[in-house]
Amino acid sequence: MLGDSHSDTKLTAWTDRSKLIVEALGTGESVAEIGELLAWLGAALRSSPYEVGVAYCTPYISDVYVNNDLQLKSRPLPGTDVRCKIDFKVDSRDKVLKLSNGQCWHNMFRNPVVVKGYPIPRRSEPHTGLEIPLNMMAGLIRTQRIDSFNGKLYIKVFAAMLVPTKNCADLLIWHLLYNEDGTRISYLDNSSPHTENVSVLDLVNVRHVIGWCSEVRNYAGTKDV
Repeated sequence: MLGDSHSDTKLTAWTDRSKLIVEALGTGESVAEIGELLAWLGAALRSSPYEVGVAYCTPYISDVYVNNDLQLKSRPLPGTDVRCKIDFKVDSRDKVLKLSNGQCWHNMFRNPVVVKGYPIPRRSEPHTGLEIPLNMMAGLIRTQRIDSFNGKLYIKVFAAMLVPTKNCADLLIWHLLYNEDGTRISYLDNSSPHTENVSVLDLVNVRHVIGWCSEVRNYAGTKDV
């Protein structure tokens, strides 16, 4: 959403076959912000070229044309005409078979697209995974409930379970466990560390991140269980 300082900005958009053409008339700051928003939307709403796995999309500017002698009919002062094309580069999906720390959230999606090149809110501990609202996190594994087992909190469904593994400042880090074959997962199948002293009331006051665990082994369904 554009701020009050951009209230005089005029935006016109139309389609030409497979292209979206946008004309923005305003200050340099407002036009740049519109470009950033359009680039993010074009990358985030793009379909993945892969059936399974994470795709990474990076928007970039190409074919820039600048005309400093443009005379605007609606304003007495001369303006600058800048024309550019926003393209998108989709990187190949990860080919690493074994997920490392911070990547268990990949298993919550089939073929998501991640936009690269945009900042995210600063974290007290970096490289921890995907930040996501609590209700959306629960909805992705198809539940609306927080469960308690043996005095500890979980978010659990038949074949998947989210375990709070670390409480770091304003972050609550979760780890996803699930059975690929769709069989039932038990609370007792959890072998990852469970953070202590987290209540239901604490959940509304923290930022939630899925994907960090110092070390975890899942023996569910194996002969070593």
